[in-house]
Amino acid sequence: MAEDVERSQFAAERCDLILTVGTTLAVYPAAALVPLAVASGAPLIIVNGEPTELDHLAEVVLHQPISDVLPRLVA
Repeated sequence: MAEDVERSQFAAERCDLILTVGTTLAVYPAAALVPLAVASGAPLIIVNGEPTELDHLAEVVLHQPISDVLPRLVA
């Protein structure tokens, strides 16, 4: 498990973009990857039906149904 966390942190520090979909961003340690990626320069996009604790870090926040937003994002 520790190796998985280390690999995730490594990826977060080097990603070009972080996209979160359908999460409150309140479950750790996974939620800690978001501010790590942002601090490393990755823009953050949050797609969630409700506000999250990390909305203030995002370049784009979409509080809309995922089934409406996600198909348009990937098109």
